[in-house]
Amino acid sequence: MSANVTQNINKLIPYNKYCIDSAKYYVDTELFTQINIPSNFILIDSDTGEQLNNFKRSSLEIPYKNHKIYIATVKKQLKQTCINKILIYYSSKIAGNQYFNGNTKELYIEVLEYIKSLGYLSFELAENIFNGTYVKDLDMKMDMKLRIKDKNEITEYNKQLKDRFNGNASDIAVFNNNARGFGLMANNRATATITKPFLKFYDKSLELITKNADFTNTLSEYIRNEIDFNFIYRYEFTMKNKSFFTKFGLTNKLSELLLVSNEKWIEIGKYFLNANFQVIIKKPRDTSKLRPMEKVLCTYFMQDINNGMNITEIKNKYVTSQSDRKSRYRMGEVFERVYYYCTVGNVKEITDKYEIVTKWDKYFGII
Repeated sequence: MSANVTQNINKLIPYNKYCIDSAKYYVDTELFTQINIPSNFILIDSDTGEQLNNFKRSSLEIPYKNHKIYIATVKKQLKQTCINKILIYYSSKIAGNQYFNGNTKELYIEVLEYIKSLGYLSFELAENIFNGTYVKDLDMKMDMKLRIKDKNEITEYNKQLKDRFNGNASDIAVFNNNARGFGLMANNRATATITKPFLKFYDKSLELITKNADFTNTLSEYIRNEIDFNFIYRYEFTMKNKSFFTKFGLTNKLSELLLVSNEKWIEIGKYFLNANFQVIIKKPRDTSKLRPMEKVLCTYFMQDINNGMNITEIKNKYVTSQSDRKSRYRMGEVFERVYYYCTVGNVKEITDKYEIVTKWDKYFGII
């Protein structure tokens, strides 16, 4: 691939960089000079949030560039005060070839200006609306460029992640089928909490080819080729409400979120992973036939093997060092049994799986 093509791809698909995939954008009604949203599109806000599908059904739907913008008036009663806001939602697919860059200031202002042109909202400066916009249900995404052959290892890795999930078994799903695509999902987006946050991994290449083919066909040749010949794996997590932003020292103001460094988002993304999955993975070994003391020795043996010690060095450490002949004989028998379980048979297969898990843990940032 030429340098120019690579440069173009890096601009169109910012790999390993966090971007805003979508969010619900809230603006105080007082920032608009006029609002002409029909009265039947009024939502009652609640602290528990509202699922996106329900929100869409209750909002004014505006077609735009073969996609849709959703707007509504939101009312929330606080003691003697009624707070009125305008809620806006849309997919970053509106950006076309800039889709992988997520939602930007430029795209948001473009959407505002289009809504204004239809007469639903009036304002003097879009910049003022942008500066007064706050978000909930913020989906952050990061796309990773992997090799197609990596999918076999990711398949095994997802199985291991499912086994390491900290929550209820019903709250974790690994999928690899035509209906759902390929990936993993932890917890529920609608009911997520700080301690049980929602996250998702999925094959973005597959999704675009199978579920969004019409949209994908509108993209540039550069992007289509990148999608066809690579395994683009997406990591996505949801900052549900203000408590999530406070947890990480952020505000939920859109203009400020767009200035947050990628390093900070990496830190937050790692928290979501660690909150859902056991961080420390113990070296697996077949100890089903070992006695308790032998299982302890097996743990030590695995550590010695990982530290580069050979069989003679390990044997000297545990057998030769015994004080008398009888003790050395007994320890020699134990050594042979334990060392076998640690190095051959099913343990070799399990250890290989462990190496896969460690490799991708490091790649995704769990360790």
